[in-house]
This record gives sequence, structure tokens and C-alpha cells, in this order.
Amino acid sequence: MNRLCAGNLSRGVAVPCIQTNITAMKRRIPHLLLVIATVFTMGYARAAEPIRLNTGGNERPAIERALERSLNRHLSFPLLEKGDMTGKVFVSFAIDKEGRIEVLSCSSTNERLRAYVLRKLALVDVGENPDGIWKTSHLVINFHPENS
Repeated sequence: MNRLCAGNLSRGVAVPCIQTNITAMKRRIPHLLLVIATVFTMGYARAAEPIRLNTGGNERPAIERALERSLNRHLSFPLLEKGDMTGKVFVSFAIDKEGRIEVLSCSSTNERLRAYVLRKLALVDVGENPDGIWKTSHLVINFHPENS
């Protein structure tokens, strides 16, 4: 709907009021630009990541990788053991200063399987842990034959 300016009516000419339309456009343009900028930057907005300083804490990941390699090497399905060697073993442990596993608790419904896991964990050596600090790790080891 067009508005008519009063000044243009005195001359007998019906002309839309340009001043009103310009004012309305001036108000709408910033809003439109804000919406367009929001749409284009929506995919690029990300939360800032924390700054990571190299403070010499590189020993932890190396020890954790060594632990994983050693556990994979020593803990396998006991094919040569006699009797039923299937089931789950729940183990909680920490790593001491010498890099050996210190078992805090170990439980299973299969006592022979529990003894097997304890023997294998005694063989694990991840290297020296000079700080002697290690969080308590919890493992659930599930022994079952693979289906072929």
C-alpha cells in the first residue's frame, strides 16, 4: 500500500511519499544484512579450543601406548590351558615406578581364568614410570572362542 505525501496532493498529483519508503528501507537494510551474515557464518562458527602448551607431559601417552602394546602381547585366549577357560575377568590396577602392573583387585566366576590373567599381568612391563603417578585403571577382559 503506497502512502501519499501531503505536499504532492496540493498540486493535484498523487505521488507516493519517497521519504517514508527511504526511512523504512534504512531500518530494514541492517536487519537484512545481519540475517545474511548470520546465515553465511553459521557453518564456520566453532567454540574456541583450549590452548595446549607443551609442558613436558609427553611421558603419559608413551606409557599408555606401551601398556596397550604389552597387554595385547601378553593377554590372549588361553588355547593351551586345560579345562573351561571362558568368561569375564574384572581387573583394577595401577602402574608402579618400575613400570610393573600392581593389581588392586581381580575377580571372575572362573577361578582358573582369574589365575591365568594374574600370571599374564605379572609379565607386563611398560618401562619406567619416574613420577610413580598412575590413575587406577579398570579392565573387563572377556575370554571366549571366536566363531568361524
